[in-house]
Amino acid sequence: MMKLPITGGCLCGAIRYEISAKPISGFNCHCRSCQKALGAPYLAAMLVPASTLKITGDYKEYATIAASGHTVYRAFCPQCGSTLFGRNSTFTELRPITVATLDDPSIFQPQRDIWVADAQPWDYMNPDLPKFDGNPWH
Repeated sequence: MMKLPITGGCLCGAIRYEISAKPISGFNCHCRSCQKALGAPYLAAMLVPASTLKITGDYKEYATIAASGHTVYRAFCPQCGSTLFGRNSTFTELRPITVATLDDPSIFQPQRDIWVADAQPWDYMNPDLPKFDGNPWH
């Protein structure tokens, strides 16, 4: 049973967030954009209803155009640089949360690997998760 609210924040503590509903989905994104933004092989993220995300602190956003043509905004702390959450110009009712910034990241249950076509050859993926070459939602 997942305990609510779900809380998290950046490395320095300047930004905190609270989620008052269970996540809708969880995924690992292996696209090059996520790799570069995080400096890691993939982004572990969960989608939550936008209306349930409460943020305290001033964050910055960096906008990129996704392969889908949508604008993706990646929110980060301007003090410590932690990537925290995002938003999509088309799917405004959902917010992706960077799982590693949760106070208890062990609650995360990934359901799929996406953009595996961009995955690095040394990036080991759970063989039990469904794999998608791109984004299964657009």
